[in-house]
Formats: sequence, C-alpha cells, structure tokens
Amino acid sequence: MRSVRISLFFIVGCFVSGYAGALSYSPVEPLQRTVDVPDVKRANVSLDIRSTDGTPLYKLQCHSAGYTGDPDFDYSGDFECRLSSIEDHDNYSTLLTEDRNQSRDWESRGRFFAASLRGACARIPQFECRRNFRLRGMSLTLQISDPVFGDDGKLSSLRLTTTVRQDPHAQTPIAEAVPLPKNKVAAQCNVSFYNIDPSKFATTPAPPLH
Repeated sequence: MRSVRISLFFIVGCFVSGYAGALSYSPVEPLQRTVDVPDVKRANVSLDIRSTDGTPLYKLQCHSAGYTGDPDFDYSGDFECRLSSIEDHDNYSTLLTEDRNQSRDWESRGRFFAASLRGACARIPQFECRRNFRLRGMSLTLQISDPVFGDDGKLSSLRLTTTVRQDPHAQTPIAEAVPLPKNKVAAQCNVSFYNIDPSKFATTPAPPLH
C-alpha cells in the first residue's frame, strides 16, 4: 500500500508540475534597441522579441494615427506602439493593454501624445516619455527621447529606445495595471482623459486564452 501511495503522489506531483510549467511563458532574450523616427507621420517601427533559443515570440510595431498597413489595429494618438504574439492567437488587439476586457485598440499606455512629452507632463511616472510594461515573464520599456515639435506644437520627430528584460514575476497575459495618478499635474495634463482608469475595469471574467 505504501509503494502504491508513493507512486500515486509521484504521478500527481509530476502532473501538477507539468501543468504549472505549461502556464508559464517562454523566457525572452534581453534586448535594447534605439530607432530614430525622423518623421512621426511616417513612423514605421517594427521589431521582434525572441525567446532565449531564438524563436520569435512577440512583435512590437509603432506608427502614427491613420497608419493603414496593419489591418488588425487602428493606430491613434501622435505615436502608438502595439505588442502582439507572433504565433499564438491573442484575445487582445495589443498585449500592452491593462484591461482584460479590452474593447478598443487605443486602450493602453502604448499611445503617446505630444502633450505628454513636454513640460511637466513629461515627468509623470509611467505616463510620460518612459513607460514600463510587465507581462509574460518580461519587462518591456518604451523610452522616447529627443522629441521635436513643430511650430504648431505637433510632434514631428523622436528617438525610441525599446528595452526588454526577463522578469519571472510578471506572469499576466497582458500588461499589469498601473494606477492613474490623481495629483494636480496629472489633472492639468488630462491623464485620465487619454487613459483608461484600472479602478473602473469591468469585473466580468476575461475571455479564455488560446
């Protein structure tokens, strides 16, 4: 009886261990890449995030509003970045969203406006020039530097640095929610107008992952 119990515990343990492993995400290969965007209206940034064995896992694409080269996504704002899986089917138009019941493409901090890149608005953590996203075993940072604005105040050029690091504690399928700041500067910069408030997310179950 003892040997049967030990065998049973061993089998169950292996099953649980295997199941847990199946839910984890492939470790990503760390990277840092800087791209100059001399004309934001014609922005065309695309890079693959690979696993440590070289397999392409995710694609990061950044364009301006009105870009028509991606039929699966409606880019908006002055500059917007989208993250998607390369092989797997996502239930989200961008993995940078924080809303598990996402209903619109623009619902993520991957969308930048000229106003958020200058003055006091450019110093609001996680809603300014530097934005960090934690998900799927990684930390992804989008850093905009050297933004140039035209006489009309519109964003004309920029430099984008993308940094990817392994983060084994980030195991959500989409970006972890970042609370909206409630201070005076955030109000003056219309942070709550341009972004969705995680505290108001619907509590209905998320769609199943495929």
